[in-house]
Amino acid sequence: MRLGRSLTIAGAAALVVAGTAVSTPALAYTTEDGFTLDAPSSRVVDPASSLTVTGSGCGNAENPGQVSVALTNDENGSAFSTPVTVDAQADGTWTATLDLSKAIAELGTDPNTDPWYIAAQCMDYSGSLSDTAGEQIIPDGTSFSGEYVITGEAGAQSFEITASGLTPGETATAVLINQADAESADATPAATIGSGSVDSDGNFTGTFPAPSVPDGTYVLRLTGDRYGEGGDSTALITVSGGVYSLTARSDDSNGDDNVITQNDDANAQPVAGDTAATVAVTAPAKASGQELAKTGANGLALSILAAGLVTCGAVLLHTRRHA
Repeated sequence: MRLGRSLTIAGAAALVVAGTAVSTPALAYTTEDGFTLDAPSSRVVDPASSLTVTGSGCGNAENPGQVSVALTNDENGSAFSTPVTVDAQADGTWTATLDLSKAIAELGTDPNTDPWYIAAQCMDYSGSLSDTAGEQIIPDGTSFSGEYVITGEAGAQSFEITASGLTPGETATAVLINQADAESADATPAATIGSGSVDSDGNFTGTFPAPSVPDGTYVLRLTGDRYGEGGDSTALITVSGGVYSLTARSDDSNGDDNVITQNDDANAQPVAGDTAATVAVTAPAKASGQELAKTGANGLALSILAAGLVTCGAVLLHTRRHA
């Protein structure tokens, strides 16, 4: 499920380099100056794990660069975890691994409270700073599972649905999708079965009357509204003469008709906003009036600080959707 909205950030973070505060733009995917943070292969990441990110556009063989990567969940851009700093390769590419569990603990925020961003910035040998690049991630270490049964007599049937592994406090909604549309994550539901709140343990339970739909074949889909986590029924749901029944799919190998199987979340889109954004804010070419020591990339010093940051004036973050 791909959802998004414009994201307005009240201020951009200030990086402190060589003791001098420098205003920087807010998060971006590929910045105007060509520095890039690649989108992770899956935006859904275990908050108890580490995340390896890559990018490009940081320096070159003649002008080597260094990249600092940190975590933030502050829409004002005023708080970062302690950064991991790595040297870029001669072609400007780079790789860094961030300990998410440590970074989240340092920020002291519930991982279920969105949005969260991986942020990165480059400084080259000459002391020039890139814009800040960022990609949104979804910390979620639980796996979804669900079951349902259809009970009652013709004309008075009900769906009894249970699920676990959802985000506490989110709203889960069960719908019927036409079989022909079942491969689409954005399929328009034929009918809504019902919705309710997920409890503090990530569990969902609900009993709902079977909706009135035309005769046909359907799939039950249950999703949470945080980022669309959920799944589809293993069996097909057939409605004939207004009566609901289950039919095993031809490709169903486990024979368990009442299971709701987790959908692939690799391309999940956060509902808190689009995944990347950029805004034009002018930053000085150098962090300070002093020349950096000519010691190569290892001599570069760049920190996205976790504390002591200064917020700049209000800026509007123009977002864009990635296909």
